[in-house]
Amino acid sequence: MAAGTVFWDVDTQVDFLHPDGKLYVPGAERILPNLQRLTAWAHKNRILIVASADAHQKGDEEFKLYPPHCLAGTPGQKKVPETLLWNQAVLPNRPAELPADLETVGQVILEKQKFDVFTNPNTEALLGRLGKDVEIVLYGVVTEICVAAAARGLLERGYRLRLVRDAVHHLEGPKARALFEEVEEGGGRLVTTDEACSNPKR
Repeated sequence: MAAGTVFWDVDTQVDFLHPDGKLYVPGAERILPNLQRLTAWAHKNRILIVASADAHQKGDEEFKLYPPHCLAGTPGQKKVPETLLWNQAVLPNRPAELPADLETVGQVILEKQKFDVFTNPNTEALLGRLGKDVEIVLYGVVTEICVAAAARGLLERGYRLRLVRDAVHHLEGPKARALFEEVEEGGGRLVTTDEACSNPKR
């Protein structure tokens, strides 16, 4: 894939974003319009969306900290319609073959059982295909947990990062603000949805 922009969508799933979800993030539904705009913009401009998604099994380690949520195959594990594309490829949390031609895929979904998307062995392989020249536009939930893990992992690997501050949502405000500061100190930028949906790079 040529140098350009990749949108990176973190865990925009029913159990987190809907008030009746198993691990609802209070107020998270307010970012749905911006999530929809980002998804539509990427699709219109042929920008690949990389999306992480919890796909938990009963007894997963994370359930020691949080109630069961996003169990694989349940309605709550699904991505919300606002962030779902029809031309997708799902990469389970085990070594799998990447799509032969990323240009024909609108969305690559990386399944995971832990906070950090880099626990899926296909994440590194996908980034290797994308190359170091891409700029990554990051958004989703939860700001200070899974979004933070993705942001840190991408910055540590030397990627140019833009965090969409009005398309993320938090559980704890101070920790979310601390992440914003950490991203800027690490060389990333904070942007708005309006800024992210303009001048796509190819």
